[in-house]
Formats: sequence, C-alpha cells, structure tokens
Amino acid sequence: MSGAIQGKLKSWHEATNDYHYIYYYNDRGRGPNVRSIVKTSKDGLITSSLTTGINYNKNPYSETFEVIGDSAVENINGSRTTRNFNNGWYQSGMIPALYELQINWLLRQKDKKGVTIANDSIRLEEADLKTVSYKGKQLPLKLFAIHAANEPMPQYIWLTKDLRYFATVFPSFSIIEEGFETLADTLVMLQEQAGQAYNTQQMRRFATVVPSRLWITHASVFESANASVKKNMTVEVINGKITAIFPSAEKRTVKADSIIDAKGKFLMPGLWDMHTHYYKDRGLWYLAGGVTHVREMGNANIVLLYKKQIAANQLLGPDISYTSGLIDRKGPFQAPAGKIVSSLNEAIHAVQDYYRLGYKQIKLYSSINPEWVKPICAEAHKLGMRVGGHIPAFMKAEKAVKEGYNELTHMNFLFLNFLEDTLDTRTPVRFSAVGERAGALDLRSEPVQSFIRLLKEKAVAVDPTMNLQSGRFRDFKGDTSGMMKSIANWLPATLRNDLSIKVAVSREDKKDLYRSTFQNMMKMVKLLYDNGIPLNAGTDGGNAIALHHELELYVKAGIPAKEVLKIATYNAAKHCGLENTFGTIGIGRAADFILVDGNPAQNISDIRRVEWVIKNGKLYRPKQLFASEGWKYYY
Repeated sequence: MSGAIQGKLKSWHEATNDYHYIYYYNDRGRGPNVRSIVKTSKDGLITSSLTTGINYNKNPYSETFEVIGDSAVENINGSRTTRNFNNGWYQSGMIPALYELQINWLLRQKDKKGVTIANDSIRLEEADLKTVSYKGKQLPLKLFAIHAANEPMPQYIWLTKDLRYFATVFPSFSIIEEGFETLADTLVMLQEQAGQAYNTQQMRRFATVVPSRLWITHASVFESANASVKKNMTVEVINGKITAIFPSAEKRTVKADSIIDAKGKFLMPGLWDMHTHYYKDRGLWYLAGGVTHVREMGNANIVLLYKKQIAANQLLGPDISYTSGLIDRKGPFQAPAGKIVSSLNEAIHAVQDYYRLGYKQIKLYSSINPEWVKPICAEAHKLGMRVGGHIPAFMKAEKAVKEGYNELTHMNFLFLNFLEDTLDTRTPVRFSAVGERAGALDLRSEPVQSFIRLLKEKAVAVDPTMNLQSGRFRDFKGDTSGMMKSIANWLPATLRNDLSIKVAVSREDKKDLYRSTFQNMMKMVKLLYDNGIPLNAGTDGGNAIALHHELELYVKAGIPAKEVLKIATYNAAKHCGLENTFGTIGIGRAADFILVDGNPAQNISDIRRVEWVIKNGKLYRPKQLFASEGWKYYY
C-alpha cells in the first residue's frame, strides 16, 4: 500500500437503533462524499435508510430505503423499486460500516444465515479471535466472512472483540480505525491465510483433471497466428501437451483415455485480458468466459502470490502471465497502488525493484513529472522492460512516445494528444475534456495522421479499453450496460429485474457530446487497425464479460471477427513474449484452449458460448461456474 490517508468514515449514535455516518475519500479526484442515517428494529434489522451526497464520479446521489407495511421501498436517484418485505437485510453499497450492523444481525439468526430484501441468501462465517501485535501491544480482533449469493469470494470484515467495526482491507484500498493504518497489510495477509481453505474447496469443486491421453475430434480449429480456421480436425493431448493435430477423416488407431466429439464447435486458444488489476475474486468469472491469461497492469505485490498460487492450481483463475509495475509521484491525485515516489532517483530505484521482482513492464501514471519520463524509459529499456501507461499531466502522448513509451493506455489519452497540454489530467478532466470536445476531432486531419505515422514508426501498441469507454461515454441513466444486454437472461432474477443504469458515470446534460466522442473513438480503433498499430484487448480490471464486449466493439468498429480473435490470443501472447508457449494451438504447445459452441470467427458474439476451458492440466465447465453464482447459461 502507498499508505496515504485519502478520506474518513465517521459513525455515531444519536438514539437507540439510530446510526449516523459520514463517508468520503479522494481517489485521483474522484470518490464519494455522502451522509447517511440508518434506523433498525429491536433485533437489528434495517427498517429505514437515507443517504445523500455525491457518488464516486462526483454526480449527485440520493438513496432511500423504508419498510412501509409489508413492502420494502428503495429509491436511488429517482429509480424506485418496491418489493414484498421478507424480513431480509438491506445493504447500502455506499457505507462500509454497515457491515457491523449486518454481522450483528446475522449472529442472531439461526445458523448465522439470512436473506437480503431481494431474497438472495447470505451467511456468516466467524473465524477464531485473532490477536495482532501492534506497537508493542496485543490487539484482539475478530475476522468474519460474509458469504453472499452471486459473489465468488466471501467478503472479509474485521470487528473489535466487542463487535464494533474495525476494518475492511484490500491490497490497494483499506478502511481501518484511525491510528491503526499501518496494520492494514498485516490484516490483508491474515485474510489470505484464512481464505486458503476456501481456495482449495473451490479448486476441488470446479477443476477436473484432464485425462492423460485426450482426443478432441471433429473440431473447427482456429489457427490464431494467421487468423484462419481448419475444419473437422482432431487434436491429441498427452500429459497436458498437444502431441498431434490431424484431419478427423484420417483413420488413426484411438489411443485415448477420453474422446470429446466437438462436431459443429470451435476450438481456439484461451483468451487474454491485456489490462487487469487482478484480485482473486475475479478468477471464477474469467474462467467462465474462456479467459486463461491476463496481463496485470498495476497492483500491490500480493499479485505475485496470486500468480504463484494460480500456476500451482491452488487458486481458481487465469494465469497472470505478464506483470506491469506501476509508478506514480506522491501527491493529491496519486495512483491507489504501486510504488509512489517523490523524486526521479526514487523512480529509477522503483524500476530496478520491479525488475528484480520479475516484472516485465513499467506503467507510468498521471502524476509523474513529465521531465522524468525520458530517464525512466531509458532505465527500463536498459533492463529489457517495456514502458506504457497514462500520459502524465501537462504532457502529450506524442512527446511520451518520442521519449520512450512503448504503449499507450486508454483511448481518451490518444484524444487528449489533440487538446492543449495545460489540462490537469491527474483529475477527471481527462474524461470530461475528451467527452465534451473529442467528438469534433477530424481523424483525417494532418495532426491525427502525423500521430498515427509516429505510432507506426515507433512500433507503439495501444490498449484502448473500449468497454470502459462505452460505460463512460455511451451509457447513461435508463440504459442497460452494453456488456450486459446480450446476457441479461443469464442473470439471477434479482439482478435481471434491476439492470437499467440508475446513476450514469458522466453528466446527463452532456450525453450527446459524450456519445459523439464515443463514435469518434470507435472510428479511431479502426484507423489504428488499418494502419497496423498493434491493439491490446483489455478491460482495465474487468472480467470475461467485459472482455467479450471489448471484442464485440472492435468488430463493430470494422475489424473482421477472425482478426479480433487473433488480437485476443496470438497477438496478446506475442506482445508478452510468450507466443512460443501460448496463444496458438500447435504441436508441442501446452493444452491451453477453449471449446466454443458456435463460430466466433464469423459471429464474434459466439465467444460467450464457451463449453469448456482447459488450462494447467485442469478442465473447467463455464455452465457449472455460472450456476455456482446463481446464473443461467446459454444452454
């Protein structure tokens, strides 16, 4: 953790069963600032709640909940939902300290189990009392795990011995009682230890050992290196390696422990998400969508533990196949993770530290002094590392490329190149300025064409994160998120009936301008592709559902579906220097592939119909993974 205090959570009582909260924090110019009043019944069940203020994206926020007779009424920014009241739990997503009330309520329930007002099950698991040494004193704390339907991992909450809220900790963000801030990393590791049994249980439940000798017959095999398809093929796998690929029409003696008939189906390498900030609760969702590899783009060093555990089949998830170390300068808008430095010398040492830990790339962030870019890039390149990331404030992408960037991250930073360099893009102005003005940019203009030529000359890749851009620049209140529309029927009823966006990321009064910008971004994707600029398909910490939508957007931009599949498989592996091991289906390669019920080389949306996934000698069935979270599937 960077250790910087960025906000406050205050709580107090004004009467019995009457709780008051103020919660705010700064995350690079974003972050909520809300005040909440919560009332409970005698047995601790929330009966009313009022939360007002601004949300994470600095838009007005209002949330009310009230039990009226036999009805539970919720209203978020004017979107009203009424349900039959089932004596279930209501949990506002805005106030973390409400976990204290939820835990105390669950402790009173039979077997520590209950339901939410949406009829989703919840249960409480209580760990042993943990005594933590802090500043020479012994601090007794209780760790609780809340298991909720539709969540692949439990939510860990720390309470004091007398059951008051103490902390919620994550590798890169923590809420903890004042005065105990330096204890956060210790609590994170204690949580990891507490979760090991759960991780083992998940692997036993979902991972099946691949037979020693496996034949997959009658498959359409995607040859990712040249974006072509061979039909009616057999692939032989022995001890996790591909040993033969031949037409199924050939009459060969079967020497297999298991045969999978893949007639009418599509065998292709596992997908790569080239931009994630990985946390272990995403593993199930990635595998369910056929993602077998991710590129980590900035995190706490605990990601190296996840990388090791996944590779050893001790933790459910895609291989973390490439790691980027994030560096930012200390300040009010510093990154929430990575190494935070105060000088160029410290930045150079940070590069060297990441190199020693095995990181392959440096990701620079928005608060970096532009004058540091060239020497940081030089040090990274000397060590054989690549450099990419955000463009530092008061600098343009063109200059960053000339001074050593190998990759540009996020499409909005490309468009900022054509606005003035006086913008403080450490703040959300990096979104608002683009949203309001980039739709008018003429992509045929000489400045744009000159910039494209520079990217090509320098062999600079672009990680556009278009799914992320669609959520910010295209989707507004009342819309259904673009990535969820086509799979709405898979969702549990409680989620399916509440899909419309209640609070948009961006300003409603500017949505025509923002949508115009998004259309220009789509045109830029095609322009980059047409000019041979490598594209990295990434979600910025999403999941396979987000990645599938990312790929759909590339096709909508005009890139052929088979070329999009190549981007998300072979090109990704090649970019990471792993094309001789992953990214293709070839003799001698690891069995790292997925079977799709359809033909995504013709219809990219078929990529959602993954029948099974093989990686690291294990086979996973997405239908089972989705079902474990209460979701349906395409069959």
